[in-house]
Amino acid sequence: MKAGAYNASFGRLHCKGVHQLIWIVFPIVLSIGLVGLWAFSVWTVQKTERQFGRHGKLVRSHGISIHYVDVGPTEAEGVDLAPIVLIHGASGNLRDFEVSILPELARKHRVIALDRPGHGWSERPEAHDIDEPARQAIVLHDALCSLGVERPVILGHSWGGAVATAYGLQFGEEMSGLVIMSGATHPWKGSTAWYHRVLAKRVLGPLFLWLIVIPFGRFLADAGVTSNFAPDPAPEGYAEAIGLSLLFRPKHFRHNSTDTRKLRSHLAGQSQRYNEISLPTIIITGTRDQTVLAKLHSYALHEQITGSELVKLQGVGHMPHHVRPDVVIDAVTRLAAGGAPKPGVHVYPPETDAQREALS
Repeated sequence: MKAGAYNASFGRLHCKGVHQLIWIVFPIVLSIGLVGLWAFSVWTVQKTERQFGRHGKLVRSHGISIHYVDVGPTEAEGVDLAPIVLIHGASGNLRDFEVSILPELARKHRVIALDRPGHGWSERPEAHDIDEPARQAIVLHDALCSLGVERPVILGHSWGGAVATAYGLQFGEEMSGLVIMSGATHPWKGSTAWYHRVLAKRVLGPLFLWLIVIPFGRFLADAGVTSNFAPDPAPEGYAEAIGLSLLFRPKHFRHNSTDTRKLRSHLAGQSQRYNEISLPTIIITGTRDQTVLAKLHSYALHEQITGSELVKLQGVGHMPHHVRPDVVIDAVTRLAAGGAPKPGVHVYPPETDAQREALS
């Protein structure tokens, strides 16, 4: 055999051998990588749960444990003010209130903050309708009854606003007042983020959770916080303070995704009944809220609830309880003391003539 022919033959054999080696090695490397991501995810979840462990108490309701904190003076201690209940929004937990308005409210009031079913440290039943605000309201109502909470003022933020309005529709006669803060109360146009649809897939969903969301989701957490607070700056260390990484646990992220994906359809029916709410109601919204648009939700809700008070916070985003806690605390404590809403629209700081003219 000539040298040239030999070299060509050797080259073909060499290429074939390399291709065969790649087909053997690549699946092994890929498998090792996937197992590594899965192991890292398991370790991350365990670390998160150690770092942000359950710090409140548990109460049973509808076969599950609801996590809550119950602070401040009680009726037995001579307090005749209505208790205050705080319901958090999507992607959150009760710690959001602990680093904002809860400490000040608890100076004179009994305050109960709860983790919604499937969030924070609350369990979630397998019932198919638990993603419905009305169903979550029932679960929280029965939990509060077990705790001896009577005639509370209910505050709901964002997704929690949907639960709070559902609570008012079902149990309004048992309440002292309702405060809706940046509440998601009405259906909107468009769709939710693409990954919610991925997570709903039977096979792809779990793979996406364990191999993408948990290992890499935490890198997007800060961007999410910034977006949620915009245009206001987020408090330093906010994500750490509220244990935001608790969201990036498989079940909890999926529960949050399901709640978000299905909310619009639930609100289509619920929003038709808001004119039935007759209890004292104060609605608080930031005029620059880009998460839950004020005009679509808060303004519309105010039009439907007779005698309600609409508070517009000029230039404020989605988190009024962090940016203008004074306004939120005033609203809640007024109702807890038996005060009435101030019907109509109230703007803080007051609008100038030029601003009113521009909006007309």
